[in-house]
Amino acid sequence: MTALTLPVPRLPAARAPVLPTWTIGASVVAAVASRLPFLGHAASPDEGGFLVVGAQWHGAGGSLYGRYWVDRPPLLITIFRAASALGGLTALRLIGCVAAALVVLGVSRAAGMIGGRVAAQWAALTAAGLSISPLLGGYEVNGELLAAPFVLGGVICVLAALRAVRHHEAVAWSAAAGSLAMSAMLIKQNLADAAIFGFVALVLAVSRGELHRQRFWAMAAGAVGGASAVVVLLALWTVAHGTSLVGVFDAMYPFRIHAAAVQAAGGSAHSSVRLHLLVIAVAASGLGFLLLALLHHVVTRRRHDTSFLALVAMTLFAVISVLLGGNYWHHYLVELAAPLSIAAGVLVSRHGFAARKVVAYVLVAGSVAWGVSLARPQGTDARSVGQAVAASSTPNDTIVNAWGNADLTFASGLASPYAQLWSLPVKTIDPQLTQLDAVLRGPEPPTWFVIRKHVHSWGLDTAQTGLILDHDYHRVARLCGHTIFLRNGVDRPTPRIIGDCRGATTPLVTMKDLVP
Repeated sequence: MTALTLPVPRLPAARAPVLPTWTIGASVVAAVASRLPFLGHAASPDEGGFLVVGAQWHGAGGSLYGRYWVDRPPLLITIFRAASALGGLTALRLIGCVAAALVVLGVSRAAGMIGGRVAAQWAALTAAGLSISPLLGGYEVNGELLAAPFVLGGVICVLAALRAVRHHEAVAWSAAAGSLAMSAMLIKQNLADAAIFGFVALVLAVSRGELHRQRFWAMAAGAVGGASAVVVLLALWTVAHGTSLVGVFDAMYPFRIHAAAVQAAGGSAHSSVRLHLLVIAVAASGLGFLLLALLHHVVTRRRHDTSFLALVAMTLFAVISVLLGGNYWHHYLVELAAPLSIAAGVLVSRHGFAARKVVAYVLVAGSVAWGVSLARPQGTDARSVGQAVAASSTPNDTIVNAWGNADLTFASGLASPYAQLWSLPVKTIDPQLTQLDAVLRGPEPPTWFVIRKHVHSWGLDTAQTGLILDHDYHRVARLCGHTIFLRNGVDRPTPRIIGDCRGATTPLVTMKDLVP
């Protein structure tokens, strides 16, 4: 046998009902439409920070990406750079809409290749239900969402390669799979899901005699070649923009290991709280039920086809990846949405009613959570404070925001002379704050210094920084839990906020504006 034939189960219609032909299209529309009311929502810290970094990444500037340092791959920064050039936050949110649509389509296609038409339809429904849920990050555009279409594209290409009859077609599909899998990792470095799927599928296929060894090695070489081509192209792009490849690698992997140790030593209490909230989100969104359904199927069935076992391996990797992330943010769960949506469709095609109940819960849970989120204000404390500082600033002013909350820096529209925009890099790279203190005492110190809550924070030696603030800055306002300092000798109007810190506008108002 030279190509793997993926079995499509044929079950009675009563157990695996075929939904209307417009199901997949409707799922795509729902995934996109559910994000439109949130186009005007304030930027999240990651959205704001990455837009700040991307907007100025045009060449060397003293840090990893221009003036700033961030522990993310260059393809992610490139996407945010493009979003900034196209209009900023709204353009980014529209890119997120495109990504959400591609996720639903990709999930449907992959499930259809494994389980047939029924699987494709129910997988699309599941993906739509998960994509609209704020429990998985909701409206935010993050690395997991932007990488997901590439992950799914890689999975689809692997399945196509295994089905290919001609040798050159199998190699070509494998090369495409490798390039897409690597692209996903160059958006979010831990998203090797497609690579795991492809590796397990090829190894199982050749070990089961479903694939000749000669073709196996040719397909493996094609995948490596496709991945290598992407790495070379992005490396050239990165170097052309003044960024060190060694610095990028260090930020993507060694830094993450060091940061995990730092967080375990000083921030475990905060991580523990977020982990509990993440577990609640897994249960409430339906991801937990999908995991249990998949586990039950694996345990109770003796024989599984190659593509399904590869999907199980991909899901297991995603679970481990989420847990090893350390910070346990809700948007980490987006990584689980793709494999579990595919699995849901396949399980419905094979088990009928029991699996359909799980999908129904996912749809209801996502819809309810989305409906509740419509009543929440679209503003944030960080945006209000940032805009207040912006209103009192001149064009050449600069700002440092301690510690983290890069969305405040984004809202202010001011540049930061300090390379670190997020708290974890500060606590990992500059725990003694020697770099920050050098900036504060340097020839171009920031005009504004903003602190949320207080200057003291775990893992940081803030004694010297506090002395510098007392000597060189004076407090001018306390807004929405943030203390605002102004450089001595600089005269600016006092920043003020009119109304509530989070504003009165809600997504419901946005929806009314969208309807003619």
